[in-house]
Amino acid sequence: MGLLNNMDFGFYKYLRFLIGFVLLLYFSAQLVAKESQEIRILVDDDYPPYSYVENGKVKGVYIDFIRQVSRELAPNYHIRFLPLPWKRALMLVEQGKEFAILPPYRHTSTRPFISHYSERIGLEEVVVLCHKNVRLGDYFSKSEVSKPLSLGINAGYILLNDAYQKAVTRGAILLESNKSTEHNVEKLLKRRIDCYINDKTSTLLVLKETMVQNDMPNNDDFIVMETISSQSAHIGFSKEYVKHFADFDMFLTSLNGAIKQISNQQQPSLNNDD
Repeated sequence: MGLLNNMDFGFYKYLRFLIGFVLLLYFSAQLVAKESQEIRILVDDDYPPYSYVENGKVKGVYIDFIRQVSRELAPNYHIRFLPLPWKRALMLVEQGKEFAILPPYRHTSTRPFISHYSERIGLEEVVVLCHKNVRLGDYFSKSEVSKPLSLGINAGYILLNDAYQKAVTRGAILLESNKSTEHNVEKLLKRRIDCYINDKTSTLLVLKETMVQNDMPNNDDFIVMETISSQSAHIGFSKEYVKHFADFDMFLTSLNGAIKQISNQQQPSLNNDD
């Protein structure tokens, strides 16, 4: 009988220890969850392969990359994505209603409402894709043209170099702003625009997919006429929002450290020219 009592006592002692241990884990997890700060980043909802929405889920090369960065920032921060049309996302950041946006190029003078940029998360090659019969050089060399070149561009994008900007100013090039790469490529296929300017990888990917969807045999009718720049992509931060973000410098330092760590491992997959 005494032996049984000792066994019962030992069992209940073990049970109390187990319950206490489980409770400790639970409350520790709750404490970590409460201390973890959510970082919401607006992302371009239609910019494959970098960031886009498919079947209601946010996907893309940059999305996957930042998800890995987010794991490095845990448990202090966790990142959540909010996909939006690019122009609307920029407006919210400019108004100080949202904290961060991905993936803007670094334009400090034309986008003064973005005060800080993260380390580079990718490198993009900006090209001009045209119908093969377009004489692109004429719109820069001739003082007058009979009809301006219609050049598609995604709404809110800043891509033109000085030569293209001057051609627009003097009326040789007419910018056609459209919602997304897909909309611009569709207009290009329907000959509603002469050329389209954007990142090379995104443009050729969407062109290929659109032609397959429309049972078009090949893309021989379209040529990358010119590469006008290479641009680094970043996470940009709202100048107004940053003013009210506690310990922003500490967060940015942590973010950049995580970006460097992940990019050292995955640089080839993020850069088009590698």
